Amino acid sequence: MILIYSACFWVFAYGVVIWIALYYFNRLTPFTASTTPTTSVSILVAARNEEACIRQCIESLLEQNYPTELMEIIIIDDQSDDDTANIISYYANKGVRLISIEDDASMHGKKAAITKGVVQAQGKLIITTDADCTMNKNWVSTIVSFYETTGAVFVAGPVKFEKEKSFLGIFQSLDFLSLQGITAAGVGGGFYTMCNGANLAYEKEAFNSVNGFKGVDHIASGDDMLLMEKIKIAYPGKVHYCFSQNVIVETASAKSIQEFITQRIRWASKAPYYKSNLLKYTLLLVYLVNLSLLCLLIIGLFSWKYLMAWLILTLIKTLIEFPFMYRVADFFSKKNVLIWFLPVQPLHNTYTVIAGFFGLFSTYTWKGRRLK
Repeated sequence: MILIYSACFWVFAYGVVIWIALYYFNRLTPFTASTTPTTSVSILVAARNEEACIRQCIESLLEQNYPTELMEIIIIDDQSDDDTANIISYYANKGVRLISIEDDASMHGKKAAITKGVVQAQGKLIITTDADCTMNKNWVSTIVSFYETTGAVFVAGPVKFEKEKSFLGIFQSLDFLSLQGITAAGVGGGFYTMCNGANLAYEKEAFNSVNGFKGVDHIASGDDMLLMEKIKIAYPGKVHYCFSQNVIVETASAKSIQEFITQRIRWASKAPYYKSNLLKYTLLLVYLVNLSLLCLLIIGLFSWKYLMAWLILTLIKTLIEFPFMYRVADFFSKKNVLIWFLPVQPLHNTYTVIAGFFGLFSTYTWKGRRLK
């Protein structure tokens, strides 16, 4: 019975967090660009073994509706051993710069790539995205207009997964929608430092003033949120979320279960390094909710009472989450996946517990490198 009572408590506490998130998400006002941007911009893309998608990303960047004299595109090749560098070189005559991290370099990885890109960037505003991403042609102009309008030094933007082609894709979209919704609400409300490196903008001066990734450069992940925390501390009130459909970046979802789990383990691995206790407590609460429900389900295989408790609490959790998920899915034009929201709950409980545990206590392989 202790497990049932504790699960009830965690679900109730989680419900309070979701209701708060819904409140702040509903307060977000869609941003519409109303100025003619004048800021010089450097778009940085760190790429490692991305021959399958880098061409599509570059084409999307070249189609941006932004003055070419104010925009530069820099792709940093992080020691790829496929055809990534050759594909990037093909666009040299279109203004795309290729920077490479040498094979004998002491530092490699995304943080090293971004740092090298920032050093060579000529723009006042750094915008980062990933090699497997595409975006609206007004992406840059809207971000810059938002930056100039708000006076922000760090801007987080929305990201969504590509159109779902399988059940795994649907599952990932649902999971990612919840993360993106909390990100929008938390950054918009000013109480969370959450973001995704696929859609960020920050002043080069701000990056340099906090010494870039110094102090967190030993951590394999965290080129986004850990930098965001440093800048928020140095520039109070200057970190914002650009709530605009013109700014949504579309990224590729994992192609296999192994790739998906590894990706989530990588994301979870940076949690101990967050400075925000509120964020840490929230992540712990989410973990305890899913752990308690998973335990109820496992014991429920042998006890009808525990199975009923799991079913009731899962339904309650789903009903609490659904209004929030509906609003988020509407913004991202993903309402079609919500029909799967209840059926995937047991899988979501399981993966959250597994990814959270191994993210704290194990190493993982990402793009051919063994990381921690």
